[in-house]
Amino acid sequence: MKIPSAGVILAAAGEGRRLGSRLPKALVPLAGTPLFLHSLRTFAGLPFVREIAVVLPPEWVTRIRKQLGRRLEALKVTTLVPGGARRQDSVQIGLDAIQSPIVLVHDAARPLVTREAITRVAEAAARHGAAVLAHSAVDTIKIADARGRVVSTPDRSRVWHAQTPQGFRRIVLLNAYRMNGRREATDDVQLVERAGGSVRIVPGPPSNFKVTTSEDLSRAGGLLDRSRR
Repeated sequence: MKIPSAGVILAAAGEGRRLGSRLPKALVPLAGTPLFLHSLRTFAGLPFVREIAVVLPPEWVTRIRKQLGRRLEALKVTTLVPGGARRQDSVQIGLDAIQSPIVLVHDAARPLVTREAITRVAEAAARHGAAVLAHSAVDTIKIADARGRVVSTPDRSRVWHAQTPQGFRRIVLLNAYRMNGRREATDDVQLVERAGGSVRIVPGPPSNFKVTTSEDLSRAGGLLDRSRR
């Protein structure tokens, strides 16, 4: 199907303390390039992506604007905005800056996302209203109580690890944020769930992992090296 024009919210405001860097996570170098630029370039290369809002740590907005300069237009970056106290606050700030009918929310800490995966999420979001890239669980999953005791074992065939991008018709995500108020959420799909919406899973690769630790950064670098050979 033809994908309506899409806007991207690139969530890049995290501190990344577990990486052990004084830089914000999105600015930590990966193969000599700031982490957030890897996925930004991938999104910018897709014809249906018309606008990108990059959400950064407040103290870095002016600096990144100067560093990127004229490249902002080529990268389809329409705005650089300061993030909020929580991830969901940052995404909401980005959402206010996006006008496209389809909105894709992506963690800058997932640098290895592919054009094909993004396209499939955008198509599913346009068709169904909301979609999430995810990969199926391969390990047996246990649910534990507050004392660390196993209380149940869910059916592994129904368990998925959520990734990003997560895609939405803009009106669906706007409504979810309005209905949620100030309640905590771990991702945007959870907000749509709370609002009574239906979300489609789009199978994604395990390689689209989130860089959280120095080991993750090394793993991402190794995968990039192999892909360039």
